[in-house]
Amino acid sequence: MDLAKAIAIASLLGVFKVGGRAIDLLGGQRWDGLSTGLVSGAMIPVGLAAMWAGGEGSLSVVGFLVIFGVGSGAFAVARATIPLVFFEKADYAAAMATIALPMNLINALAPPVLAALMAGIGAHTVFAVLGVLSTIAFMVLWQLNRKRSWGVMVG
Repeated sequence: MDLAKAIAIASLLGVFKVGGRAIDLLGGQRWDGLSTGLVSGAMIPVGLAAMWAGGEGSLSVVGFLVIFGVGSGAFAVARATIPLVFFEKADYAAAMATIALPMNLINALAPPVLAALMAGIGAHTVFAVLGVLSTIAFMVLWQLNRKRSWGVMVG
């Protein structure tokens, strides 16, 4: 795929992320943050697997962007609302303050670390590693779901 086409396709990622947020917004009170997290958390490794399996073709790149983008956008909402499933509203700020530092550090370090890894071990291997890590994150969400207090569930 040539550079101009790759940039044009990649520029759609933001649109798909907004789409994921819109889908969550349309759900309103029908589901809580952890439910959103489970669905969107599953979409992230599926999108990575589609890209890893499909290679560099336009179809796999667009498939990745749609699946990953919608999942990532919805997960941004879930990250902010999952603590409400486990903490009372009065304790939300303290919980988010505890979660924010490691989350912000990971977000800041991810781009340079991933760029270095891509240069060192290649994009295909990096996508496989990201797929494994996102699957582990999904399994953590699955375990959190098993520990939830269903009395807090909205809907």
